[in-house]
Amino acid sequence: MSAFCLNLHSSPAAISAPQELDSDCMEHSLDHGIKPPQDAGGFQSHSLLYAGPGGLGMALEEELAMLTGDREESTDLTVLEMPVTGQDPDLLSLFRQKEKDLVLAAKLGKALLERNQDLTKQYEKMNKDLNEKLEHLEQEKHELRRRLESREGEWEGRVAELETDVRQLQGELERHQAQLREADRDKTRAVSELSEQNHRLLEQLTRVSTTRPPGGPINPTSWDMQKGFRTRRA
Repeated sequence: MSAFCLNLHSSPAAISAPQELDSDCMEHSLDHGIKPPQDAGGFQSHSLLYAGPGGLGMALEEELAMLTGDREESTDLTVLEMPVTGQDPDLLSLFRQKEKDLVLAAKLGKALLERNQDLTKQYEKMNKDLNEKLEHLEQEKHELRRRLESREGEWEGRVAELETDVRQLQGELERHQAQLREADRDKTRAVSELSEQNHRLLEQLTRVSTTRPPGGPINPTSWDMQKGFRTRRA
């Protein structure tokens, strides 16, 4: 921005015709560190001081302030009206693109939020179903364990009874086997005794037969011995 730069040491005639210079000239024409105010748009305006009579410096300073204020208002108005009037097509296009991007981002964020909510609900439902299934399985496991323990108790009692019966049967079997062995021994002993008696009787009968004369009477003692021998053999 160009500004008016006045030499404070020049004549009044020179002051009435200011020369348009850049901001560097304004910095050299300031008197001993008088700092200019800075507007909102980044431009600097320098106060004009009048050293001579008539108050011209104050009037120029007020006029410069008015011009600076008008430029600020014009700049702000241009910035505000630019997207509407379309004076800058690139800026308007960029503004519309940014607006579309914002709308798209808002829709995308809403969709992602809804999707996140749906996924959260699905996860909560799956977690709830899983917890219910786990609880049901735990109950079944507890019931099966209880039934198994009950069955094991019954089986252990039944096995104990069967083992007792087996021991009793084994004892009875051993007693019967002992009785059979004893009976076999008694039978063997009786057979042996009978065989010996038969053998003695047979010998006696043989002696009697050899000692009796032919056609003679039979000795009663011999007859009794023969009768006893036949009885034992029968």
